[in-house]
Amino acid sequence: MPDARANLVNLERVSKSYGVRPLLTDVSLGIGAGERIGIVGRNGDGKTTLLEVMTGLEEPDAGRVSRQRGLLIGYLHQGDELEDTHSVREAVLGGRSDHEWAADPRTREVVEELLAGVALDRAVLGLSGGERRRCSLAALLLGEHDLVVLDEPTNHLDAESVAWLAQHL
Repeated sequence: MPDARANLVNLERVSKSYGVRPLLTDVSLGIGAGERIGIVGRNGDGKTTLLEVMTGLEEPDAGRVSRQRGLLIGYLHQGDELEDTHSVREAVLGGRSDHEWAADPRTREVVEELLAGVALDRAVLGLSGGERRRCSLAALLLGEHDLVVLDEPTNHLDAESVAWLAQHL
């Protein structure tokens, strides 16, 4: 378990470019346990690049990124990483039966709020964009993570789901 007194992630003078276009220039920041941070900017300004550098999916061109040893990061990408061959139950609940997941109040709340109207035994293949997004978000929220990174989490969510997510986080 990470030390609650130290930052979970630190970026020190990080820069990242794609081609000749710099997206991050000398960015320094620290994220501590329990913090909730939003990143706002125009499309193409580097928000996703910043998240990918923070999480280790991308390496910076310059600067240093440090993460607390043993840090478990959950990352909701803009696109989903669901397996089309899985059922919703497999993708979100690891195949657990109804009596297994419903006994846990936290799991039950996430499933009831985000997957309302989505049959758990339905195939991921054929889900709408919104259903896929809600499945990805539910799976992430049910995981054990020290740091949760959400890239455009409200894409494809209705107003009620957005309100629930804001309260839940």
